[in-house]
Amino acid sequence: MLPALYAVTLFTGAALLFLVQPLIGKLLLPLVGGTPGVWNTCMVFFQIVLLGGYLYAHRSTGKLGVRKQAAFHVVLLAAVAVSFKLAMASTPNGSPVAVVPTILPDDQDSELLVFAQLGAAIGVAVGVPFFVLSTTSPLLQRWFASTGHPAAKDPYFLYAASNAGSLLGLLAYPLLIEPRLTLAHQEWVFAGGVLGYVGLVLVCALTILRKPPPVAEHEDTGPNPDRWRVARWVGLAALPSSLLLGVTTHVSTDLAPVPLLWVVPLALYLVSFILVFARWPDGVHRVVGRVTPMLILFVVITLLTHAAEPLGLVGALHMAAFFGVCLVCHGELARDRPPAEHLTAFYFWLSMGGVLGGLFNALVAPMLFTHLGMVEYPLALVLAATVRPRSGRPDAPFRFADAALVVLLLGISIGLVLLVPYAFNRMGVAAQFGADDDTIARLLRSGLMFGLPAVAAFALVRKPARYALALTALLVAGTFNSSHFGETLHMERNFFGVIRVTRSPDGKFVRLFHGTTLHGQQHADEPGPPRPMTYYHQRGPVGHLFACLPDARVKKVGVVGLGTGAVAAYAKPGQEWTFYEIDPAVVRVAEDTQYFRFLSSCRNRGAACDVVLGDARRQLIKAPDSTYDVIILDGFCSDAIPIHLLTREALRLYTAKLAPNGVIAMHVSNVHLDLPPIIARLADDHDPPLHVRVCNDTMPNDEEREDGKAASQWMLLARTEEDLRPVLTFRQLPPWTKRQVWERVPRNPDAPLWRDDFANLLAAWKKRED
Repeated sequence: MLPALYAVTLFTGAALLFLVQPLIGKLLLPLVGGTPGVWNTCMVFFQIVLLGGYLYAHRSTGKLGVRKQAAFHVVLLAAVAVSFKLAMASTPNGSPVAVVPTILPDDQDSELLVFAQLGAAIGVAVGVPFFVLSTTSPLLQRWFASTGHPAAKDPYFLYAASNAGSLLGLLAYPLLIEPRLTLAHQEWVFAGGVLGYVGLVLVCALTILRKPPPVAEHEDTGPNPDRWRVARWVGLAALPSSLLLGVTTHVSTDLAPVPLLWVVPLALYLVSFILVFARWPDGVHRVVGRVTPMLILFVVITLLTHAAEPLGLVGALHMAAFFGVCLVCHGELARDRPPAEHLTAFYFWLSMGGVLGGLFNALVAPMLFTHLGMVEYPLALVLAATVRPRSGRPDAPFRFADAALVVLLLGISIGLVLLVPYAFNRMGVAAQFGADDDTIARLLRSGLMFGLPAVAAFALVRKPARYALALTALLVAGTFNSSHFGETLHMERNFFGVIRVTRSPDGKFVRLFHGTTLHGQQHADEPGPPRPMTYYHQRGPVGHLFACLPDARVKKVGVVGLGTGAVAAYAKPGQEWTFYEIDPAVVRVAEDTQYFRFLSSCRNRGAACDVVLGDARRQLIKAPDSTYDVIILDGFCSDAIPIHLLTREALRLYTAKLAPNGVIAMHVSNVHLDLPPIIARLADDHDPPLHVRVCNDTMPNDEEREDGKAASQWMLLARTEEDLRPVLTFRQLPPWTKRQVWERVPRNPDAPLWRDDFANLLAAWKKRED
């Protein structure tokens, strides 16, 4: 039963580690807003504390020996109960997790100060229990190795139990816990789980303290791992960690911003640890090592061609390549694991690699690759191509001929990228398929540009270094390809992601993209004030709203989400418009008149047009009550929405800032979530209940599409039916506005009431029609 006891304890501790991370993030989000510092700091804090826990396990067992260390650890476990007791005494509701608001940063603080203050707040809230949990994997495996059990000679199989617990915690939170429990209940589940875990660790400690170990605790079992072996451990751990964040960012922003999609790569990452440390066969490991380079090439081709359809196939390729890299890297780590006496050092260096990989993507890359986009993902793929299972034979050396082949491949690739689009335009090939962006034309063009170079690159696969350089040559050539987005006028990235200003392939529009999501456009050469397009078109719901509302009722307008500033085209002289935008890069682009002129034209017409930088919810609190005649909420039009802007508390804030007879307009277009029932539920819960209408503008005609209009879904909320009356009548309006039908929202009795302490995202998922 001894292996079962240790496996259950490791399983429990790992599951709790993956429960506390989203829990503390959700506790902080409404208090500090949707700044990147929240999630990035949570991740960095937990990685650093995890590294500290591994260091404690390594140093304490090395200095004290296993028996004395177990006795010392029992004393440390008492600190967990003390921390929960202090939290319960310091919080008004007696919560076991104490978030101290006075520590939290302000929106205007520097990035470094934000990280420091948020880190301090997280440390006060869950620092002690998380540190104790972080020691679990290396410490208990080292304890088990000294028990004298027949399986103790190779305790690494317990690492599979630890990662299985992590996988359970990862899946249980979004699928089971979050949809059913409030944050207050989640805190008590976490606290109860930690106390149960403490009890299990005490039992494990007794197995060490009750009988002496079978060998002397300080017996010399061999030299310590040399620096090159340690560096290899760190590198093999850092690469999948970096690739995890890279593939998650790419798939969730450039392919499909699907809520909860981040769970899939993280689950694959954990499954790879479970497999390779649970007696991973060498034959299977070698097969995976042969297949993975080919999968990496397929992913590189999708990056070069900006392939996003069919979504299932493209997404599966990214996940398969990532999983293959994880199996190869983690498999190599499992094969190179040292004797149990060096187990804690092994896990410490693995943790160090994970921290370095995560820090590179989360903190270093956004600052290092400001104008290059998401370079870290293809960079990690190239490095992954150099990792192969050890065969016992030395790799063939890299020769001058290999370098010459790579240079030749680079030249051919760049030539094809430049010549194929030129030939297509000269010969009118694309026009024969009906449009420049027709699917067949794009496939043919991409195949000619990258098909032959990709085949040539794979021919060099037998030498890892040569193959990696060949992939690099393909990626460098791909930077010369402007046929997907059109000509890139400006590109910038920060902690919020990559924004790109482009001229459309036909030259008619200047567009703003976040990842691959269009966030607004303007006619490139249109004289005079620019007209609003996409979701804000004059023949759309927003145009209808401002055509209906009398000028006397619209004096001050608040807009959450700036984009290109297109809605500012509806501003009239004497009005005051205030935009709330969290991303400073978006503000810079929207105010740059060489790209977009919506804000400048608004000011030229005599309207005040101000931009407030920061999280909208935190900044709106500072505005006087009853200020805005119209509030436009366009901060969650992406499919991955910031939920803290759509809770009961958020709606109360919006209505508090709404002037008498005011109207709230919400942009709720979403591919995956059915938001109108959620918002209707919030409106019914409001005191007094709000009146709601929805407009599904899903069928722009050919003329409107040519003019830049996009399908959209908007909702209106007001205190009384009379406040909506001008919008619901059609007298003296242009004929096209009669197509804009503002309907009542059918009530869904099962729709959840989203609050700051509860949000069931799965209940809002759209059901696919057969």
